[in-house]
Amino acid sequence: MNKVIFIILLTLMAGSESGVHQYEECQRSALVSADFEQIDTGNYNAVFFSTFPIKYYPGEDYLSDGDIHLLKTSYCIPDAKTLYEYCVQVSKSSNAVDTIYLGVRPDIITAGDLLNLINIWDDKRFEIILAYPSLEYWKRLDEEEFLAEMIAYTDFVNTLMSRCENNKRLQSHFSLYFYNSTEWLVGNNANYESYFKANEGIAQVLSMYSDQDYGYQLTLENYKDALTDFEILVNDCRNEKESAYPDLSEWDVVFFGDSVIAFSETSSIPGAFNGFTGAHTYNCGKGGCRAAIMDNYDEYPGFPVIVDAFLSEDLSLFSEDSQIYAGMTDYFEHSDRNRQQCFVINFGLNDYFMGRPIRNDDPYDIYTYEGALRTAIEKIQRAYPDAVIILLTPNFTSLFENGQQPLSDTGGQLSDYVASVISICNEKGLPCYDSYNLLGINGNNYAQYLPDGCHPNESTRYIMAQGLAELIGAVAKGGE
Repeated sequence: MNKVIFIILLTLMAGSESGVHQYEECQRSALVSADFEQIDTGNYNAVFFSTFPIKYYPGEDYLSDGDIHLLKTSYCIPDAKTLYEYCVQVSKSSNAVDTIYLGVRPDIITAGDLLNLINIWDDKRFEIILAYPSLEYWKRLDEEEFLAEMIAYTDFVNTLMSRCENNKRLQSHFSLYFYNSTEWLVGNNANYESYFKANEGIAQVLSMYSDQDYGYQLTLENYKDALTDFEILVNDCRNEKESAYPDLSEWDVVFFGDSVIAFSETSSIPGAFNGFTGAHTYNCGKGGCRAAIMDNYDEYPGFPVIVDAFLSEDLSLFSEDSQIYAGMTDYFEHSDRNRQQCFVINFGLNDYFMGRPIRNDDPYDIYTYEGALRTAIEKIQRAYPDAVIILLTPNFTSLFENGQQPLSDTGGQLSDYVASVISICNEKGLPCYDSYNLLGINGNNYAQYLPDGCHPNESTRYIMAQGLAELIGAVAKGGE
């Protein structure tokens, strides 16, 4: 009897595995058929194929050349043979394709496979985005898997780039974009839905960078350094015994600030902070806002008005598509007063740009920078007596003579606003993250941190989030 049951079980298991395999084959066949139908009937002069998910990459919207009409396929190509079949299908269509965009996992498509394609279709331009798994992916691999993956990546880049050294024709046929040593991307878990799948906001940022920002393109001059940085980054991650950041999963952290805070992607300061610490973060930033009140604040309310709206849960001042509206709504719906409450505050650049008075005889005058900060902070403290409150100084700007030009009779240099934040933190015993001095940005190097001379790029926001995580971690540890 037992033998009969065992045989039946084996038969059912075999049938189940066969069924799963057949289902997967049907799914694959359906996706490929849909892609081929699109290739046959679409109107395009460029295609985008990938071995990793590109669902969130926009279509031709991200291309800087308005004359390019892009067809983006859905199926994650599993091998070189299938990629070849896709290219053949394109060549059979009536479309004159000039450019092939490729998302490449080097453990699936080798440099040799790609060189064969380039040789066959030598009338086309190849734009190659190398897969960029998160550091968590590299960390979870066992040693054998890790070595195989690392060799695949380094061999792909070395082979492709070294073949170009004395081959001008080959150089003109492809560009290779490499994000694997980009810590702001791969080091922030919040940027990913899975190890190889960036979320929608990040995918769109990367699609822009893969077409317009050549800082991420490998060249004969930079590729060896990029590979070295990549290996160091991954090995450091794998050798890390425990996270360098605190576990703040039982914290609610609200970010108030101007456009420095209000980036909506997970590469924002609140987004990266969440990725490091697991904290519940609420991005209540609003571009253009100051700390100090102005008489007409319909569009850009001062910090005390923002705090009043937050405490009263009245969002009537803000448009429903704004970041501050989304952040406050998220807090009202998902925060938990049983968690540790924390408020991170970053205003000052717009106060400087608008020449707002720094102080006067009334320490609580909300029309001054210090008075507005002091008033708003004390409102938060009354409503949340056990909350941790962190202040950030405004960061450096290259505008207005590197922030040294006062912009009104009652305003000051940017450094004066920085000093005010530090002074208020000392006065009230609050932790301070001094963005202005700690980041080391100055009039000579600002371009690598602040592309427009004012707003921090992804790498700089990542560094700022790291600094905040370390600071708040120290506060949390001190309170244990």
